[in-house]
Amino acid sequence: MRRFYYIRPNLQHAFTLLYTFLTAAEILFFGVILYWVEKSSYQFPVDLRVYWKFSILFLAILVISAFNFWMGARLSHRIAGPLIQIQRALQQAITGNYRHRIHMRGTDYLHEIGDNLNFLLEKLEKEHNTEHSESHEKLQTDSKNRAN
Repeated sequence: MRRFYYIRPNLQHAFTLLYTFLTAAEILFFGVILYWVEKSSYQFPVDLRVYWKFSILFLAILVISAFNFWMGARLSHRIAGPLIQIQRALQQAITGNYRHRIHMRGTDYLHEIGDNLNFLLEKLEKEHNTEHSESHEKLQTDSKNRAN
């Protein structure tokens, strides 16, 4: 059984605080709407009062749902974008192209992983270039020896 729920506290605390704030704001917004609907519906006849309350509450639920959808898409993009870049960099490294680098926006998550992967790719590129130049020198030496 896992005892630690926060594996990456900096990242997870940010998400926890954001969603806690959003939930509290939505509850407050919905409460204000409920209060306003109840207060403003006294002037209507009973049959219209039910329709008015239902219409306004339905509209409030649609607005909150649209906001949640937008925030979910925005946050998932800030995570999925860097993951796709990391995947592309790894695929390039597998094929031997160590020059590919990850460029992230300031609002993206996973900066630390991207920076570490860029450092690794830079190190692999230097090692590859060193090995390539050493093998090239060895081939030149061997060809000179064969010519003599």
